[in-house]
Amino acid sequence: MFCTILYLCTFARMPVSLLEHIISHPFASLGGIRAMTPAKDLQEYVDSFFIFPCCDLSDSLVYNDGTPMLAFLSEAEDEVELEYNEATSRFKSGWFSTRSFEKMTVRFSGRGTYLLIVRFKPASFYRLFGLDAKKLNTRPFWNLQSVFHDSDALLEEMQQCDGVGEKIGLLENCIRNILSVNEKSNKLLDEAIRYIRLHKGTLSIDELKSHLGVNYKWLERNFSEAVGMTPKCYSSLQRFIHAYTAFRVQKDLVRITADSGYSDTNHFIKDFKKYTGQTPMQYLRACNMKSCLTESRSRISLEKSSLDCSVIL
Repeated sequence: MFCTILYLCTFARMPVSLLEHIISHPFASLGGIRAMTPAKDLQEYVDSFFIFPCCDLSDSLVYNDGTPMLAFLSEAEDEVELEYNEATSRFKSGWFSTRSFEKMTVRFSGRGTYLLIVRFKPASFYRLFGLDAKKLNTRPFWNLQSVFHDSDALLEEMQQCDGVGEKIGLLENCIRNILSVNEKSNKLLDEAIRYIRLHKGTLSIDELKSHLGVNYKWLERNFSEAVGMTPKCYSSLQRFIHAYTAFRVQKDLVRITADSGYSDTNHFIKDFKKYTGQTPMQYLRACNMKSCLTESRSRISLEKSSLDCSVIL
């Protein structure tokens, strides 16, 4: 989301798509508004950085186009009051928003001289921060903690910066760190899946946690998001797949149960019925019937072929 100042009522309902277009027309004469392109390695995630003078924003009507946006006030103690649909929200240091709305009033209080906006690319934003877009759209505004879990530390670092350029550099590094963590998470998930398959689903969750060096909460949350099931369910499925494949060849229930890590045959039978809708014996009977039917058809076909040959002769 990008908050756009409405000085002319004719723009009150105009949808925003590109800030460059807006700045290059009615707002070019305002001066003081600056747009900065993010570093090349972040352009997949960040659209632009914008700096607005607070003196030009206070008591102004604003609106946005639904693009994810982080807003930072220049001073940590500064406050902002956002009024929308007759409801007022107050934030200290900054806020986050992604919803599209019109005719919002913004008022500042404090010593700050500018507002720093980080405008993200929607498709990449939620993947970057691991946020639920549907949930975030239930409210027009959120505090900075909704995006940055350690926002207090970030804001404190920003106050140590000399100028807005250094703050932007700090934010870029913060985004890079998030990307690095996400990349590490993806590699850990890949390793979790590889390790489960290597052991044919027979290792315990404690063994998996120990191998990865993570706790169960992390494992379950990230696994469920990436795979769509818990690591325990995924392991159970892998164990059954290997047991089922072996059973089709060996047809030895007791041996397969032992080799596949099941505590007893009842557990294997339970899984077998869960995944196939049949017990192992029902499956074997069905296979035998199918085999007999195939053999019968083959014999009939062979006899028919012989008869045809006799007729020809």
